[in-house]
Amino acid sequence: ECKHWDYPQNLPTTSVIIVFHNEGWSVLLRTVHSVLNRSPKHVLKEVLLVDDFSDKENLKSDLENYIEQFHGKVRLIRNNQREGLIRTRSRGAQEALGEVIVFLDAHCEVNTNWLPPLLAPIYRDKTVMTVPVIDGIDHKTFEYRPVYGDDRHFRGIFEWGMLYKENEVPQRELSKRKYNSEPYKSPTHAGGLFAINREYFLELGAYDPGLLVWGGENFELSFKIWQC
Repeated sequence: ECKHWDYPQNLPTTSVIIVFHNEGWSVLLRTVHSVLNRSPKHVLKEVLLVDDFSDKENLKSDLENYIEQFHGKVRLIRNNQREGLIRTRSRGAQEALGEVIVFLDAHCEVNTNWLPPLLAPIYRDKTVMTVPVIDGIDHKTFEYRPVYGDDRHFRGIFEWGMLYKENEVPQRELSKRKYNSEPYKSPTHAGGLFAINREYFLELGAYDPGLLVWGGENFELSFKIWQC
């Protein structure tokens, strides 16, 4: 499948935003290192860590000292009080330096060549938001575990009770694609991991500041994108 794709050389610069609160040290750093090791260096502007008022001691000066080895490629900003995940993400977007922002949870790892497929559609149309396929990591062994089969494609939907679910992409949508790895439209998304043009995200109003924890922000953003 990869031989079909020739991504533009001048993809937009990207800030990867990772919000955390009292995250485990090793898990947080696995996330950071996977982004640094598996992202094109000319595209990755920065990894922006946004601390939502953590009180773990090793996330204070120890973390500040640790990221010095990256010579500015990893930045750390902190909230002066607990703001919650959603408002903290919005702050990260405001502080980011890249043309595109990618939100990642603080306990994940990116795969090989993960970034160009997310950036290429945004390069062509800044009003597109892209979402990766999210596989699993075993919590005991840290073993990588694909969630979907090679020939099965799922997308985010919602019930009228505002519960997020996923179902298989209809054949009428899949038939519009030439290749199995080609992107497809989705009504909504899980919320934790996605890429979007920073300027466009802020034009949309970022997230509603009344939202504190996860759950609902994925619908709000999806609805704004489809309508705007």
